[in-house]
Amino acid sequence: MPRLERPMPSLFSALRDPLAQAPAQRRSRRHRQEDPQSVAQDYLQYMLNDYEQRRSHGRRRWRDLCPAYAFALTTHAADWPRGGDEETEGELAAHWEQMRGESRLRWPQARNVVEDAWLALDHMPISAVRPLLQ
Repeated sequence: MPRLERPMPSLFSALRDPLAQAPAQRRSRRHRQEDPQSVAQDYLQYMLNDYEQRRSHGRRRWRDLCPAYAFALTTHAADWPRGGDEETEGELAAHWEQMRGESRLRWPQARNVVEDAWLALDHMPISAVRPLLQ
């Protein structure tokens, strides 16, 4: 099993919903969202965009999704194998159970979020992602 680095606790707090901020802060974030370069190279912006989209469909709360974003970041940085064989899926599911905290997502639900995040991380420069890990 590859060694996992922990994501920065200050950035991955499942208790603080990032979309529950003052209106002025939301406006400035939305303005940033329009810049394709910042979205493509910024995992934090990716998380906010993805969360906002999933939340708008009424599907998930931040407390459920934040651990999945952190899990995706750590497993991607550790270069874990992706799907396919049963053993890898079992290891990912077991690790998710240890890392999910208060998230209500079971592995089959979290896997969709994690897989989308892995795809986004594939297109981000490592130098933009590395500072998010301890």
